[in-house]
Amino acid sequence: MRKGKEEEKSVLYNLKPPFQGCDECEVCDSSCLRNVPFLESLPENEKQNLMMNSEHVRYRKGNYMFREGDSVKSICIILKGKVKLCKFDLDGREQIVGIFSDHETIWEGMLLENSHYPYSAVCLSDVSVCNIKQKDLIKILSDSNVAMKIIELLSKKLHDANERNMLLSTKSPKSRLAAFLIYREKQDHSGTVELKLEDIAASLSLRPETISRKITELESEGLIERSGKSSIKILDYYGLEEV
Repeated sequence: MRKGKEEEKSVLYNLKPPFQGCDECEVCDSSCLRNVPFLESLPENEKQNLMMNSEHVRYRKGNYMFREGDSVKSICIILKGKVKLCKFDLDGREQIVGIFSDHETIWEGMLLENSHYPYSAVCLSDVSVCNIKQKDLIKILSDSNVAMKIIELLSKKLHDANERNMLLSTKSPKSRLAAFLIYREKQDHSGTVELKLEDIAASLSLRPETISRKITELESEGLIERSGKSSIKILDYYGLEEV
């Protein structure tokens, strides 16, 4: 990872666990690998070997975990916080390609040789991350359970990508926003979408003022309820589906 002065300041904590396995790790209290679907079935000794070589890092809100073009060297398990994956077009407009939060894993490109990130990862809050090195992950791929889980996850990624493409192809901004709110709720399972208006706009390739108007319309129809600048509660899930 390239680190300028600003990024160096963003790292609050960086520790290679000195203990045997994750059970005694002061950072993630042994939950790291249980939250990674394709690693949860590993024998305990292999989990401990992975954790012995892992790296725990904290970043401040607004800073980069990695930038577009950086080499992929590890999978990133988000222990706590929220991260957006984004790109910028030639005119400098941001496009958000994904949002990750607690217990989710950024691992695209991990199985490709000499892979580079096609996007940047920016912290939407203070973030705690566990990084597992690529070379350590490759060693455990001979486990058939791990291989099958990875195939399942790749299938889910393809399904999610198709859903996103369908969402962006919707002509009506209002319908696009409604579909996005449903999509985010499925990801978070909280009934509330916690995102700034600008990030929603960048996710849908729409202007912030357009998103603001459509949120007001959905709110007036009793489908959602806005609280503050970055919280939208879904009141009528089925009503949103009909928009």
